[in-house]
Amino acid sequence: MSTELTIESPITAEPPAVLKTEVALRVSSVDPCGGVMAFSLRTGGYSPAPLDSLNFSQAQGDSAGNVKRNVEKLSEHLAIDPSRIATCRQVHGSAIAIVDSVADRPPEADAVITDRPGLFPAVKIADCLPVLLLDPVNGVAAAVHAGWRGTVLRITREVLELMESHFHCDPGDITAALGPAINTCCYEVDDAVLVPFRRAVPDGDRFITVREYDALAGEPSRQSFRLDLAAANRFELIAHGVPEANIVTAGLCTSCRPELFFSHRRDGAMSGRHIAITGFRE
Repeated sequence: MSTELTIESPITAEPPAVLKTEVALRVSSVDPCGGVMAFSLRTGGYSPAPLDSLNFSQAQGDSAGNVKRNVEKLSEHLAIDPSRIATCRQVHGSAIAIVDSVADRPPEADAVITDRPGLFPAVKIADCLPVLLLDPVNGVAAAVHAGWRGTVLRITREVLELMESHFHCDPGDITAALGPAINTCCYEVDDAVLVPFRRAVPDGDRFITVREYDALAGEPSRQSFRLDLAAANRFELIAHGVPEANIVTAGLCTSCRPELFFSHRRDGAMSGRHIAITGFRE
């Protein structure tokens, strides 16, 4: 299966296979089976600064009307029903919600799975890694919110195991997409992250980059530890049997690209939120 990533935004200096339009990154290889895998950008929406413009959260002070219009804009672009996007109340844990409809109150979870066509699992992000999973054989779709806590809890592996046990998915049939997230260029972490990460993730140091800083202005030299969320979750996918050829990685840093992405690490509490959406059209 081809895993070409189509970037739908006015981006320059990207690989030749990347096409450029307006509001989202999408995996075009799932189009023939009626699949949707998309990661919103910050462009093309209706929210004012500093949440400009395609923001999907009211928590930072945006209006319900703006967010609704943004959802409608992206949904129109993806040719899906905006009322059929199934989100969750994310708590940086490992709870997984199996859904067959859009609830009045979203479930408290960090991953959403469904086997209902026309229902679209989604998670919101602003530096954490979004992982989208599609099984075209069984018609199962999952959206995963994998920040450092979710990665420590190995939520991607937990979702794959649930897809296998509950829906009888074969990992060899799954297409996976790792969306934009904060990368090692910007994601400096300390022992509060490193200690639990190393305890939980097998050979975790392979996903940690160490940079040496020389002494400046009388301050002592130090080491800077950087965590690679995408590589750690890619490892979980491959270890569980998802073929490498079926894995798409956006490889774009949310913190480095303010013209394209919101970033909580870069912008603090007033960062907007992206949405990552997957599923099958009816």
